[in-house]
Amino acid sequence: MLTAASPLLAESQVIAPLQDQAAALGRALQELRSRLDPLQRIHESVAGSRLGTQALVLLTDPREITSALEVAARSCEREVLTAQPGGPRTPEVLEQALPRDTAMLARGVRMQTIYQHSARFSGPTQAYVERVTALGSEVRTLDEFFRRLLIVDRRTAFIPDVENDAGAVLIRHPAVVAFLADSFERVWASALPFTSAHESRTDKSISSAMQRSIARLMLTEDKDSAIARRLGIGERTCRTHIAKMMQQLGARNRTHLGYLLAAAEPQLLEALSEDAPTGPARS
Repeated sequence: MLTAASPLLAESQVIAPLQDQAAALGRALQELRSRLDPLQRIHESVAGSRLGTQALVLLTDPREITSALEVAARSCEREVLTAQPGGPRTPEVLEQALPRDTAMLARGVRMQTIYQHSARFSGPTQAYVERVTALGSEVRTLDEFFRRLLIVDRRTAFIPDVENDAGAVLIRHPAVVAFLADSFERVWASALPFTSAHESRTDKSISSAMQRSIARLMLTEDKDSAIARRLGIGERTCRTHIAKMMQQLGARNRTHLGYLLAAAEPQLLEALSEDAPTGPARS
């Protein structure tokens, strides 16, 4: 006669072996971790030594870059010089930077930051600038600038890796850092103090600088998208500027405008209107 077996019996025969296998895998994983931990400590020790002694260090791991930046920020005693091209910064980046920057400012660290003019029309960037300038930071803008740069106490610098946008190069060579700091100071002298979006829209120097930059770039760049990218603005804003210049200079089309700009005397650029829109329209 057949009788129904208890489910508990089936559990002991089927599930119990699986539990034994899971326990064995757990023990193997723990043993592997115990073997790798010493190697990880050695790696961190060597990496820390490498970051602290070598004149040039290529950083490819985002975690390593973040760690190096945090170490530099915590050890900063006097001054931070920063160039942040590319237009407005994202709210996430600003949110991450604010605690670090306010902590340095609270310690009496002097901070100078350069953005592009288009950053003036970003609400999150305006809010960030208002916070840090209230604590003593100085912020200025330019129409166009070189690549991202960070200099700490004129002893350490970070620049992007030319072959990998996500990578960075940590520089400790005194001559190279001094050269970068001197370059920053020369550009800083020609930059304009950061003001609110409303003030920027009515500031004739901002409008004039944006239009002159577009006019210059039109002589070397064929596409509006390339010009917009260089200036950190949207294509729609770039086209608005170009249309305004065409109207002012009597150009029949974009090609005719380029011809006029190439053939004109320097004062033609000065004749461009100073009230063209410079807002952050994106497309």
